[in-house]
Order: sequence, then C-alpha cells, then structure tokens
Amino acid sequence: MQPVPAKTTVDLAALLRGAPEFLGMDGGAASCRAAVMLSERDEARVLAAIDEAGGISLVGCPAQLTRGALTAVVQELLAFTGRLWRMPLEEFSAMLEKGLGRSLGDYFSGRAASGWSESGFRAGLEQSLERGRFPVVLLLADVNADVVGAIAHLKFHNLAVSSLGVELYESSGVEVVVPKVLAVAEPGPRDEEEPARPVPRPTSPQPRSPQRSQLSSGQAANFSASDSAAQSGSAPAKKRPWSDQPASQATASVPASVEQVVNVGVPDSGPPSGPAPAKKMPWSDQPAPVELKPVAAEPQPAPRPAPAARPVWDGTMPGVMAGKRPAPKPPEESAPRRAPEQPAVRR
Repeated sequence: MQPVPAKTTVDLAALLRGAPEFLGMDGGAASCRAAVMLSERDEARVLAAIDEAGGISLVGCPAQLTRGALTAVVQELLAFTGRLWRMPLEEFSAMLEKGLGRSLGDYFSGRAASGWSESGFRAGLEQSLERGRFPVVLLLADVNADVVGAIAHLKFHNLAVSSLGVELYESSGVEVVVPKVLAVAEPGPRDEEEPARPVPRPTSPQPRSPQRSQLSSGQAANFSASDSAAQSGSAPAKKRPWSDQPASQATASVPASVEQVVNVGVPDSGPPSGPAPAKKMPWSDQPAPVELKPVAAEPQPAPRPAPAARPVWDGTMPGVMAGKRPAPKPPEESAPRRAPEQPAVRR
C-alpha cells in the first residue's frame, strides 16, 4: 500500500530532541547523536546538535513562517553564536548533561558507533568552541519571501546556513517522517538601493579673448604692424623738377617694434605718426632710405608729496593768557662799577 500525505502537523523541535539522527538523514557527513534545547520561546526555539566527533551545530525552529517569528529565530541564533564562542568546556558540558539528564559518557556510549572515545569527543567539543564557527540549520515547513530574507541575513554574518523541511506520510496507521532539502533561491538586488544617478556632462569652458599684455613678442609685432598699416597715411607726393609725374614713394609696410606695441595703450600718446617724406639723393633719382627711430614713452609726472601733518593743538596757550609765567631769569653776575670820569680842567 502506497503512503499518503498525512493531515497532521509535526512539532519539529520535539522531533529533533526525540530523534536527533533526523539531521543526518539528508546526506550529511556526520550524523547528529544529541540535541539539547538552548532557548525555548513561543515563536522561536533554538537547539544545539552534537555529533559523534564533538561538532556543534545550531538548529532554529520557528513556530510560524511569519516575519516576526523568523526575526526572533535569527536573533537567537546570532546571540548563541557569540555566547558559545570560546565558552569553557566544563560549562558547556554541564549545559549538555543538564539537558540530556545524564553524563556525556553514559549517553554517547549507548548511541555512538563502536570505537567511540570520550577523550576524543571532548577534544572535538573544545576545538569547536574555540573556533566559534557553528553551522546553522533551519527546520521549516515551507519556503516564502520572509524565509529567503532570514537566510540572506544569516549569510551576511558569514554563517553556513542550510534549510531542511519535512514530509509526513501515513500508511496502515503508521506515520513516516522524511527529511526534505528545501531549495532556497538567492535573493536578488535590494530594492532599497539608490538607483544610479546620471553623470552630468562636462561643460566646455568659454574661450577668453587674449589681452594685449599677455601676447608674445611675435604676436605683438604682427598686431602692431596691422594697426600701423591702417593708421599711418602716405606722405604727400613731390613733383620731380624734370618731369610732370610725381616721385615714387615707399609703400612697404614697416613693422613696429616691441616698444611701439607696449606704448599702444599709453594715454595721451597722440595719434601714430606716419613715415617721414622721402628725400632725394643728390647722385641718384631714387629717394633716400627712411631712418626709423623707436618712439619712447612720455615720462610720467612724479607724484606730489603728501602735505605734512599739522601739529595737534592741546588746548593751551603760551604766555600769560594760559596762566603760565615765564621762568625767572638768572641773576646777572655783578661787575665792578667804574668810577665816573672827572672832566678835565683846563688851565
């Protein structure tokens, strides 16, 4: 007769305490031999599962697949992960013996395989407590979005998490519980992450017009040459004495020197002067070459000296008007008086 799914529910925590070998039926390497309750709450129950070699695993059994129950289970698992790390072996052994109701040697000697050693088992327990990396198993009836979030949160804390479910069948009045590995999809990208903002395009800087003071010597010479060509006029033509045609003039543009470019912006420098009229050489019909002289800048007047500060009047007046008397003069030294001269008597 084929088994049919049973309509009753299973208490997963009670199942694990009565039959701890249930955790090893999913194909695990080591089979669990003991399960002790660490925290028993209405919505969250956490157990410690111990195998033959002294390995420790934490098992979470939520009462319901709600966010509140799963949150309570995750909090208890994280709390016991930190509490059991580097716990003394004597303290943890006393906790196990209290939950099992007997000593570890008596309990494991009747359940472990032949050749089990209590000293090796205690060494494995001490090593697991010192390492502090306890695998986590979630016993669940089903999988939903809250279960996926709880598993992702436990993995965020660098914990090895696996989910295990159960299937209950009934045949001829006998109920059979079969473990079932639940496939949990990895969570996608978080919805609360801020979307990527568009990167603003870099704006090209506006070109600046160069000032005359920032031009190089070559640019300044070309700039001054174009100004001088536009401003300077041609000299008046002179008539040759033996011909009715005027004499030829020098039309080549003369480049300005650097001093002329610097003096372009000097105020009151006057309009630019053109080239002097060409003079005729006495032995040739060609005019004499024009001699160029640099134009010097007009000297700037010297700044006027600042007026001297007047003395501040303190409100007093010299002499008698101010109520002051002049200091007495020192007495003059007494000189011997001369006797009056007697007039001469004429005889």
